Amino acid sequence: MDSKGHNTFPEGSLRPITSLDTGRYDRRSFANPQSTTIAAGYPYVQGSMYLPHYLPPQWSSYTHPEGQLYFYRDSALKITTDAYLYSPENLAKVLSWAKYIEAILEEKSIPFSNSIELYILIEEAGCAYYFIDHASKSQFWLESLQNDQLGIPDVDSPSHLNLYLEHLYWVHIEHFPMHFGGLPVQVVDSLLYVFTHGLTDQITSQTSTFYYTQTECEQFIKVLKLARQNSADGHQVCVIARLWRSVCDNRFQTHYGQETSRLGRNQAILYDSPLSSRISAVARCLTFNASDVYSAKLNDLFVDHLVYFSQWQPFIRRCLQGWKRSFWTALAILLLHVFMFKIECSPNLAIASGFLTSTSLLLSAILVHRYERLEGDDACANDVYEHLEAVHSSRYDFQFLALSFALPSALQLWALLSLGVNVIVVLGDVFGLRWAVACGLSVALVLLYILRITAQSTWNITVPNMLRWKKDEESMV
Repeated sequence: MDSKGHNTFPEGSLRPITSLDTGRYDRRSFANPQSTTIAAGYPYVQGSMYLPHYLPPQWSSYTHPEGQLYFYRDSALKITTDAYLYSPENLAKVLSWAKYIEAILEEKSIPFSNSIELYILIEEAGCAYYFIDHASKSQFWLESLQNDQLGIPDVDSPSHLNLYLEHLYWVHIEHFPMHFGGLPVQVVDSLLYVFTHGLTDQITSQTSTFYYTQTECEQFIKVLKLARQNSADGHQVCVIARLWRSVCDNRFQTHYGQETSRLGRNQAILYDSPLSSRISAVARCLTFNASDVYSAKLNDLFVDHLVYFSQWQPFIRRCLQGWKRSFWTALAILLLHVFMFKIECSPNLAIASGFLTSTSLLLSAILVHRYERLEGDDACANDVYEHLEAVHSSRYDFQFLALSFALPSALQLWALLSLGVNVIVVLGDVFGLRWAVACGLSVALVLLYILRITAQSTWNITVPNMLRWKKDEESMV
């Protein structure tokens, strides 16, 4: 209450948020350019359109490198906000909420230190806020909260939570980098060491958990060497904070420094792989084991529901090349069916092979159309994650998607088998049953031989142990 008995509390509710929930990139407003008069003489004169706006004492305006205007109060309780304070209504709301939050801090005996900064977001229903601490590189709030209330993922330990809070801290610094005087050179040096190790890990390991490629690491190391020369500049602060944000997020995902940490990209520490099902067995038979290959690769790319775009892009690029080959191959096989109209053959086999080939051609075209957008340079890991998360099944994993990937080439093989049997039928009509059976057995033996020598699993079940070929152990040293 003020001296006249009026209520000084602001209207609405005070809501805790994180630096990821400010809606920074979701806001939409429209500019209204219009004709104006440019005053004569020096621009900073009374009546000119360039007259500076008014701000209360201790408040200053800054412009983010991306162009967003924000405001900062340099006082006992430091405050940042991206509310447009040149509007008297917004200014009154921010000052009112700032006073209200200061009263809560005093009531809870939370001291104002030079390292603490308050962020205020004005909303229709009130005010959203969070605090950051530059000393501990963390984020905090006025009351105890459950992590799901703030959209923070589940954690393993207090130190694991600290990794995420540091991630949130760097998000804030990235969004408001211009006002606090820059970062120590040691912060840039530490980041350089991280990227140098990440580059080496990418070069020497196929399962590196570092999320940037070799080329990207090399580029960022050059950028950081330039940033190190002027780490006090706000533009460089934004760059450094954005990279630290990514590093902390990656460390949180890999459980960096925890009892169970992810040491390889393909190491699952959160989810168990589903057991093999009848769907998998049927798909294996239909696709000549090709679906198992696709399923294993998709599982490898989505371990613990994490996506590394550097691994996804070459995989889907090879898939697209294979589907394009399947399209043209299917078209060529379909053209072979023209000869079926001029010779006597089994119409049922001809229809079956034609149907299988046409289906393969159509599926190839659909898959290419569907996945080209997830292969190009304009795609990103988040696009891939959203797609894989949508098609992933908690029960069947990627078995249905793997079947879809393998069907174009598998249907061609079934079509060729139908076409081959039809050719044998034609040979039987022309040369007799014996010749047809002999040709069929010869082709079958060749196919079995090829399948045997190219199979990934051995066929030693029915072969006596004494007849099995064994490698000389000395030759394997």
